[in-house]
Amino acid sequence: MKNAILILCLLAFAAACKRDSANTANQQTENNYASPVLLAGNWIATDFCARANQYGSVLGAMNNAHVPYAYAFEFDPNRPDSVICYNGFETWTLPLVYNNDTIEVKGASQGKSIFLMYQSQGNKEISMFDGTQGSMKMDRFVKSKAEVTNGYAAFTAALNHNLFGGMMLPIGSRDTILFAPDGFILKWKPYDRYDVCTGGDCFVAEEAMDIITLSKSDQPGTEKMFGFKYNGTNDTLTFFNLVNTKPDEKFAYEIKGPAFKFRRVQPQF
Repeated sequence: MKNAILILCLLAFAAACKRDSANTANQQTENNYASPVLLAGNWIATDFCARANQYGSVLGAMNNAHVPYAYAFEFDPNRPDSVICYNGFETWTLPLVYNNDTIEVKGASQGKSIFLMYQSQGNKEISMFDGTQGSMKMDRFVKSKAEVTNGYAAFTAALNHNLFGGMMLPIGSRDTILFAPDGFILKWKPYDRYDVCTGGDCFVAEEAMDIITLSKSDQPGTEKMFGFKYNGTNDTLTFFNLVNTKPDEKFAYEIKGPAFKFRRVQPQF
């Protein structure tokens, strides 16, 4: 009888321990701080994409606020002490130091750090604070759901959606086309690929106009640059011809007449 009572007590004690362990694990899960495992994936500059949507322009997003330190960050649990950074034309890796939900990105610019603040509660966003160039700049980043190969591809998918989302009707046609977030153009005969300039030498018209490169995926060497511009309500899009008047100079392209014109017939969201 005593043995039976002892066994029952041990079972009750074990069950209580199991409940306590489960509660502790749940609390840890609910209050997880930033870590390489928790952040694993691509984080994209959502404020910049929203500004591009507002102005219908990459240049508008740049000039009406600022260019973020990076367009995307990629966290890899297999490289827990570093982060991969992406902008429009470069990729680089920097060391990290975690302190709960604050992440120091060391040596970001001129030996100075930038800081990433992870919101472990609520929207699960990252706020980047960059004071390396004087005044403090803040940008929000969200984790991308796009199934892509790197952080820059995740960023451009979001940017493309914000710039060209929705069905477009080429002027003079009855058939709508789609500029897909992955850079493909669906149901348009002239071209089936596009690439928006986000930085570097592709801004061949300097500040005058945004640049997009169109091509045919099955025909190498068909890449051609155009300027693009929306009207004031962002429902009419025009691609403009570009002519390089001085081949020996990098930014000697002049904007000529319109090449293609589209009207948005279905909203992007």
